[in-house]
Amino acid sequence: MGLGKRSLWRLLLPALRHIFRASPRESALLLGLLVLGGLVPVAVLGLTRALVDQLATTLGGSPFTPTLLWPLVGLALAFGLDFLLTPWVVYLQGSVNEKLTARVHLLLMEKVAGTPDLTPFEDPRFHDELQVLRDQAPYQPLNLLVFLGNAFREVLAALGVLLLLFGLAPFFPLLLLLATLPQAWLTFRLQKGVWEALLFGAPEARRMRYFAEVLLSPETAKEVRLFGLLPFFRRRYLEVFHSLYQSLRRARGRQALGTSLLVLLSALFTALALFLGLRQTLLGGSLGSLVLLLQSVGSLQQNLYALVQDGGMLYESLLYFEKLESFLARPASMAETGPGRKVQGFEEIRFEGVGFCYPNGKRALAGVSFALRRGERLALVGENGAGKTTLVKLLLRFYDPTEGRILVDGIDLREIDLKAWRALITAVFQDFGRYALTLEENVALSDPDVKPDPNRVAEALRLGGAWELLQRLGPQALLSKAFGGTELSLGEWQRVALSRAFFRKAKLLVLDEPTASLDPKEEAHLYRRFAEMAGGKTVILITHRLGSVRMADRILVLQEGRLVEEGTHEELLRRKGAYAELWRLQAQLYET
Repeated sequence: MGLGKRSLWRLLLPALRHIFRASPRESALLLGLLVLGGLVPVAVLGLTRALVDQLATTLGGSPFTPTLLWPLVGLALAFGLDFLLTPWVVYLQGSVNEKLTARVHLLLMEKVAGTPDLTPFEDPRFHDELQVLRDQAPYQPLNLLVFLGNAFREVLAALGVLLLLFGLAPFFPLLLLLATLPQAWLTFRLQKGVWEALLFGAPEARRMRYFAEVLLSPETAKEVRLFGLLPFFRRRYLEVFHSLYQSLRRARGRQALGTSLLVLLSALFTALALFLGLRQTLLGGSLGSLVLLLQSVGSLQQNLYALVQDGGMLYESLLYFEKLESFLARPASMAETGPGRKVQGFEEIRFEGVGFCYPNGKRALAGVSFALRRGERLALVGENGAGKTTLVKLLLRFYDPTEGRILVDGIDLREIDLKAWRALITAVFQDFGRYALTLEENVALSDPDVKPDPNRVAEALRLGGAWELLQRLGPQALLSKAFGGTELSLGEWQRVALSRAFFRKAKLLVLDEPTASLDPKEEAHLYRRFAEMAGGKTVILITHRLGSVRMADRILVLQEGRLVEEGTHEELLRRKGAYAELWRLQAQLYET
């Protein structure tokens, strides 16, 4: 059908593998019912021929003979079987679809969330592929089952019809194939181009979705209305839409024109087949054979054209599953060095000449060297883009350094077991998660392998400044309006995120702008309890508010990805360098 044998199997086998792995027994039963469904039309044609021939021999004699009974009973059984198969095929398709859809979602979740680093998220192609797979996951499995089943049944029916015609005369199948196959083949090839244009227009589709989401999202609702952004984003949406629409229109135009040119050829071969069939009957052939030929022309054309339509939809689903296979087979961007060394703690973490460039070529760090000792409280300060958060991402091994190395008690971080290393760390990130779960579950997520202890949850909420939330809402209160829960303010969400970090029993605490969403009173209260919060942990604090770094044992000042100063608050002020200048500027704002 327009795909080479090798190409067809290359697309079909991965899809079939997913189907049978998702639901082996139900898939096998569905296959059996589809075989029966494909043979029913062939049986009806054969029984109709036999019935007509029996009628022709008894014309003028008895109105009913026993020889008419078996084709009539056979036709009744065939029609009954056809009606009986339909609901069970639908039932099995629905059952297999539910399991297959769940399997696709689980595979995507495991692949994306199981990726140890963040490098793939820097690749636009990763976003394009993920969007196609995620957006079409709810319906492509069902499409695959429905259109694969239809195509399988139609192929069986067409082959059965051709076999019956071959029994009449070998040239009948040839003529009908010449009448139908060229048009069907071209239609499928051109429809394939339409689906490819639609499926592989992912960058344009992703931009269209983004422009639409800006206007539909509650996060941007205020600015959309204040700045009157509807015309701007509507215009940008239409620009991208017209670009994608033009490619689809050209593909559909070629499909319509090419198909129209073959209609005349199809009509000529069909007329020739009917003429030869009528001539054969007039020369002494059976009337049932002529009826079989007449029915076969319509049946074969109907089956092949249905196969073209179902094949086009099936091709899209096969492309989806091919893309899924390719996505799941993406190699890990982070090099694994085997099981790695297990660690239960550390005495010193040392950065030696560490540099890092993001995949897009942007340099974030260059030649950074320092040591962090167990129990030390270290602050990272600097302007936006200085490399503070990138440094932490390297420490958590979300990326590997492109230059230099990070040593943990003299061992290269890349040689340490990644899961064991991350188990030593807890963190509050700038873009912390806000989960539509209960308050208790939101806190206990940082240690998901253990059943949450209510006392431990309460202590974490107290340390994170969310004790009032616990008293007001209770531990089982559902958060977020997404599922009818309580919506928190951004500051309240940040206190929950802080509590989540304190819930985890870790050796290293990373606080990346932990008070960005808190008001000054809450921030001051939090930092007054800084020593209690740290609880003997090693702490890395990233902040723009220099008043909060005074309790740090040591301060690192980063500037354009380089470490330019290091020392205590008092030492750095005496040096009158970059830190002293940042301090003076912030103090000047308060004085003014």
